[in-house]
Amino acid sequence: MLIPAVWRREARLQRILVVAILFVSSSQFFIEYDPVNQHGGVHTFLGGTNNSNEIRLRSTNSLSSADVNINNNSNSSVGYPANITKNLVFCGYCKLKGNLKTSCNERLKYMMGRHRIPIGVAKEKLMPDCGIDYETEPYVLLHVGPHKTGTTSIQTFLYELLSNSSTIFQKDKFAIPTHNDLPGVFGGYGPMLNFAHCMIKDFTKGGGQMNVGLCNKVRSGKFPKFLQTHYNQSHHVMFVAEDLDRRTIDRNRILYYLQPYRRFKVVVTYRRMHDWLPSWYNQIMDLYLQNYILGKDRYPNFVEWIHTKYDEFSQVHTIEVANRYRKSGHFESVEILNIHDEVSLLENMFCNYVPFANATCKLIKDENKHFERNAGGSLEYERLATKAFLRGKIHHFHVAIARKVSRLIKNDAVERGIFPDGDTYPMICLNQTFLEQLFQTEMQQERKYFPKWYEAQGGGKELRKAFDRAHYKLCSMDDENILSSGILDSIFEDINSGKSETNFLAKQSQQSISQKTELLAELVDQN
Repeated sequence: MLIPAVWRREARLQRILVVAILFVSSSQFFIEYDPVNQHGGVHTFLGGTNNSNEIRLRSTNSLSSADVNINNNSNSSVGYPANITKNLVFCGYCKLKGNLKTSCNERLKYMMGRHRIPIGVAKEKLMPDCGIDYETEPYVLLHVGPHKTGTTSIQTFLYELLSNSSTIFQKDKFAIPTHNDLPGVFGGYGPMLNFAHCMIKDFTKGGGQMNVGLCNKVRSGKFPKFLQTHYNQSHHVMFVAEDLDRRTIDRNRILYYLQPYRRFKVVVTYRRMHDWLPSWYNQIMDLYLQNYILGKDRYPNFVEWIHTKYDEFSQVHTIEVANRYRKSGHFESVEILNIHDEVSLLENMFCNYVPFANATCKLIKDENKHFERNAGGSLEYERLATKAFLRGKIHHFHVAIARKVSRLIKNDAVERGIFPDGDTYPMICLNQTFLEQLFQTEMQQERKYFPKWYEAQGGGKELRKAFDRAHYKLCSMDDENILSSGILDSIFEDINSGKSETNFLAKQSQQSISQKTELLAELVDQN
């Protein structure tokens, strides 16, 4: 049977109308249904400016935000009571509640692009999961090193203070975890390193000291309770752990382990590379001395080490570490503390970079507590003695007597006139091209990150003087030529026979007698 044309047109119109209704309904569904959060409706909470992800420097202007390219100054309030919204600010770097894989900025950008809604509406919708009251919300402060910038001194200060004056922390409303809270392979003043090593990707396979099992115990043990208790009391928490400077740190895992905290700030300490690199070298050589003595690895001098390791270690210098944390987008701020400031490290840290530590700051000032840098000793004679042992010139040599033998060689070489003093001997140095590149790198870093301090110190002229004064640190004893020449062979023979040690001990005894005689004479004169 033929259907009249008019009926066919009406049927088509009905079908079009049904499709249109379904399309509108589905569009409304997509606007209201959040596939990540699964929250419906459009929430009307006050938005706010997000000033996250900056590297901040106390005497300089902050760098530009690494936030999404959205105008975050758009505030909107659509009728909710003022007492609900007045202190709530959109936190772009925060993770969505219940979803640590997605940041609020990422979700904000998705919603604006996918649903074509204004930033104000998008922020308001996300406010229950992304809003923070910055006046009351506590935060975690992470001092992430890098190595050789005084982190051990800060750790020592904190745990001694916890042992002797724990009420200071209560006054300042901040806490640090003890080994009881954060168990693992690092004890003493190092339990915060247990946290750092649980943040290393692939755990022990990635070079860490904490395996998966130990880290799971941290997550299921007293550590979550420690965090929850202090969060409920609105206490800030501090972690000082130099191993957080590693490139293999999983910054998403940091957020997971530190729940329920949602605010995270980072402090990184700056030390000039011409001072920092030799310090790193000494620590590593000291760590692997046993291997060098056994001949398992070749003992490199500083110049050789720099040629093979500079690119690797420059990636864990201050600026690179700070940039990795900033670019991750997980942290409210990244600040750089200058170790070369006239203010001591402890005072600078707790008076200028830990804003809640008023009582701690006062204690440091009142007791005139200073950071004493662990400069360590030169390892030049130790390397010389190790190589002499491996060549058979020294008969008995091991880790326990390495320092003693090295000191004997140094003292005898000076006394016999072979070297004019203990620090003047044949040397090899880094080539001038590399030295100039290193100097230019330091100058660019200080101009950019500490412009006021840089100029106040005398700019490039004074930096050049400091660099030239430290030139000896960037050189090494030419131990290969010294050993080949045989100029120290007589000293090695005396060490083997015990004569050098006998002479050394006799001199020490004579010096001790002389000092006692002088002291007695002074006492007689006073009486």
